[in-house]
Amino acid sequence: MIEILKYILLGLIQGIAEVLPISSSAHLIIAQDIMNISDDSLTFEVILHLASLIAILFFLGKKLWRLIRGFCLFVFKKEKEYQKEFKYCLMLVVSTIPTVIFTLIFKDVITEFGSTLWIVGLLLMINGIMLMFLTRIKGTRQENDLNYKDALVIGCFQCFGVFSGISRSGSCLSGAFSRKIDKEVAADYAFLMFVPAVLGATVLEFTNFKEMVFVNSTIIPYAISFVIAGVTTYFSFKVLLTVIRKGKLSWFGYYCLAIGLSVLIYGLV
Repeated sequence: MIEILKYILLGLIQGIAEVLPISSSAHLIIAQDIMNISDDSLTFEVILHLASLIAILFFLGKKLWRLIRGFCLFVFKKEKEYQKEFKYCLMLVVSTIPTVIFTLIFKDVITEFGSTLWIVGLLLMINGIMLMFLTRIKGTRQENDLNYKDALVIGCFQCFGVFSGISRSGSCLSGAFSRKIDKEVAADYAFLMFVPAVLGATVLEFTNFKEMVFVNSTIIPYAISFVIAGVTTYFSFKVLLTVIRKGKLSWFGYYCLAIGLSVLIYGLV
């Protein structure tokens, strides 16, 4: 029963922290260390990412359909009224490219950092400072004002999000705010960037499918984590959108600074 409760907690952590700008990977590492859970198997990682991906697709369904439909109509039927959707999709691609290149080049460094607890704590503190300062920038630029330079800057910021301790959503939002983009427009863009980011991570894990192992004793705990992670990911999106609208993202910055300092000390001691 205790083991089941541990996996319930891990599902909750994944669902909440995958979306909120507090780094899900860091929180999972911390929780597994505190609860003495040694399950760092590829199978478990894939299951948690897949649950979050499904929830993200549900939450962003209408926006994704509008963009995909517009993109296809512009490309295949040359309907110029959908040029805006076409450009938006291309910008998302531009934003994704830097992270892909960065991850491939620094894969070993990323893994090394993620396995050292005090470094995770330090990166959480950096994430907190970034949120506290960059999210205070006032932005007025709307969706029609977005350009490829914005997409590239946001993509470069997202590179930091590959490290355990730096939030992917937080780095994307910070990149958008640095370009003085309106908060809700920035939120929409960051939300949509979740799809290629999480999809890419999930596909990358599935490329090692032969290493995935399902053991009878773990099927039920994994299934519970999957359901809880998916449900909490969906509702975490709603919470984040509310916080962004209120302009209170700095709250997460203070949280990351506090927990990061605690983990830094705990890891060094």
